[in-house]
Amino acid sequence: MKLSFQRNKYGKVLSLDCGLISQTPKFVTHDRPYFITFHEILFITQGSGTFRLDDEKIPFQRGTLLLLPQNRWRQWVEVKAPMDGYFLIFEEEFISTFFNDALFLYRFHYFYQTTPPSWLQVEETDLIAMMAKLEEIRVEIKGLRNDSHHLLRAILYYLLIQINRRYESRHHLRDELFQDWLTLRFRKLLEHNIRTMQKVSDYAQRLNVSRSHLNKTLNASFGKPCKDLIKERLVVEIKKELLYSDRSIAEIGYDFNFSEPGNFIRFFKGMTGQTPKAYRRLNSN
Repeated sequence: MKLSFQRNKYGKVLSLDCGLISQTPKFVTHDRPYFITFHEILFITQGSGTFRLDDEKIPFQRGTLLLLPQNRWRQWVEVKAPMDGYFLIFEEEFISTFFNDALFLYRFHYFYQTTPPSWLQVEETDLIAMMAKLEEIRVEIKGLRNDSHHLLRAILYYLLIQINRRYESRHHLRDELFQDWLTLRFRKLLEHNIRTMQKVSDYAQRLNVSRSHLNKTLNASFGKPCKDLIKERLVVEIKKELLYSDRSIAEIGYDFNFSEPGNFIRFFKGMTGQTPKAYRRLNSN
């Protein structure tokens, strides 16, 4: 099931929404896999269970933040009632236009990582502070004014920064946002073109730099060369197809530009330790 953003929900065009999970059970907590075209952060305030993002199973409880990028599959695997929290959803353009920066969301560590985790456990004091900001958003949305977009973007920006700081600390990452322009452009290009661009030369050409310069920059930012980052992101996309489509292994391989099924199987097994068939059998619902 695919869900798109309802921009006119409040009578005016608005690419952000916030509410209580308990008040939107059909949208948030049904047990079928669903695919959304926007960004989503879930702030769990009550209950526990297991949430699935593609093939990553995330246990949650009070204080868990589920950090969910666009164009990924989600599913509530287990929910121990009563369960509640806040959902905060927004389209990429809502925040990027605020700073006239099309790469803004790619500066954070948590939305576009090629490997898990896609969650954060925060302290009680942090959760309470974030809930206060989410309530500000809810109140502002209920009484939209001409300048509400600016205030809502400012609160969203505040929350994204606070989450990034705690994500960095929790997962022992560098204490800074991604700043290098080439790194940011590569992250966005990779996210939007992984199905058609799978060679280092493709990215170097589009970014108008040499392969060696691109590798040097990405090694400094991620500790990995461009080739490894492409492979990791490609595996994420392949797993989505294996789990959430009924196409054959050969069809999926051809779709990702593998000339022969054998090449596709060897690549996937080399990256995951499993054949595509075994991975699908062990991880499908």
